[in-house]
Amino acid sequence: MGSSLAAALSTITLPDVDGREVRLGSLWESGPAVLVFLRHYG
Repeated sequence: MGSSLAAALSTITLPDVDGREVRLGSLWESGPAVLVFLRHYG
């Protein structure tokens, strides 16, 4: 991932499965991360 893209994405926060806010940049501080979006049906 390009450093400018990573910097832009690192400040975004999203809820985790428990509803707690997680800063995206914290996910790849210690190594690579995979972000998967699942579409909710129903």
